[in-house]
Amino acid sequence: MKKNLIHLFLFSTTFFLFSCGGGNKASEEASAEKKEEIESFVEKEFTYPLPTAFEVSQMLGNANTSYSPDVVSDPSRVDEYVATWQKAANLGVYGADLSYAATFDKTQETIDFLDVSKKLIDDLNITSAFNESMAQRIENNMDNIDSLIFIVTESFYDTYNYLNANGEEKTSILVIAGSVIEGLHITCELVKMSENKGELMAVLANQKAQVVKLVELMENHQDDENVSKVLPNLRYINLVYDQLGESTEMTDGQFNDIANSVKEMRDHIVG
Repeated sequence: MKKNLIHLFLFSTTFFLFSCGGGNKASEEASAEKKEEIESFVEKEFTYPLPTAFEVSQMLGNANTSYSPDVVSDPSRVDEYVATWQKAANLGVYGADLSYAATFDKTQETIDFLDVSKKLIDDLNITSAFNESMAQRIENNMDNIDSLIFIVTESFYDTYNYLNANGEEKTSILVIAGSVIEGLHITCELVKMSENKGELMAVLANQKAQVVKLVELMENHQDDENVSKVLPNLRYINLVYDQLGESTEMTDGQFNDIANSVKEMRDHIVG
């Protein structure tokens, strides 16, 4: 179970970390080298299942997307999240936003998301997974996207590893749910803003596997009060994805169904 959780998080997080930068050859080669480094890091304990993640990221990079502050969660609202499930799910949301901001070299936004992520980690009593040294490493590498990719991935790996090692598997699932939902949300919003909708909708279709796996993981804890606050909406999103079958093509109607479902789920988490 722990392997599946790490796999799902790494897919959703590296999806954005590798994706939206430039599409030039040098950038692609650097990203490929960093992907190999991350794979080597994770393979110390886990099998790294990302056969299509870099392909998806290349599609986003070639689609001329840009950073939009309107699609991310507001860091100033962090104190509104009181319940444990809210803290966990929004830690995932802010983690995805951090990756998105860092990919587009938005230094201040990255620091802001880093700060609120640290606060939620403190609130969830998992501070040993994110220490001052880690925060300093991130701030020192704000101008080096390749190093930042690895450091952020490592920090969240440590967070999930800590949660699972300390019997907090349900909390780690909620963190991942927030990350996956925010990733879907950002992609949907980029589709709406882009003139190249067809290519980006294919990227969205390729995220079906994340939702399928997440629902499968959460079904194992469906009787948990906190998991039950998230699972029903994810089940519905999963049903909408079922309409696609094996196709990566998506009609406007199917996109609207997914986008509306994602919005409802995200509104439930972010408020």
